[in-house]
Amino acid sequence: MIKVKVIIPIIIIIIIVGAIITFTPNEKTIQEIEIEEEWIKSGPFSIDKNQYNLGEKIFIVVNGLKQEEKGKVVFFRPLNNTSWSNYITMDFDGKDKTNFNLYFEPRLSEFKKICSVNELVGTWVVKIIGTEYSDITFEMMNQTSSWDERTFEPVC
Repeated sequence: MIKVKVIIPIIIIIIIVGAIITFTPNEKTIQEIEIEEEWIKSGPFSIDKNQYNLGEKIFIVVNGLKQEEKGKVVFFRPLNNTSWSNYITMDFDGKDKTNFNLYFEPRLSEFKKICSVNELVGTWVVKIIGTEYSDITFEMMNQTSSWDERTFEPVC
């Protein structure tokens, strides 16, 4: 009888400890995920990664912009290895907002005369005009994400 009174609580403790170990998040996994999400920064401006697939949105996050800072964020797409063309310009003014998010998706456009994916792929440059912050660069890859079923056929 005494053995049963000792064995049952021990079994219950083992089950509880096992459940706690099983359902407690692995700290190493959380740290690895944080490392994968390392943003590319220039002052208060940052983008979410350094390589994008065709069809992915490019996010720029601004945190802690000074009130006196005002200017433009200009995304330049590559024309060749030595020249770029303005793809999109976004204004910012620290008096209006010191923290904000912007995003866009590089697309083919007959209107902009961007006819094929070859005119989107390569190293893009982000200039933060009106500040002394350094440029940000990222690579647009000539591939799509596994979830994206679009074909990106030429439009011109």
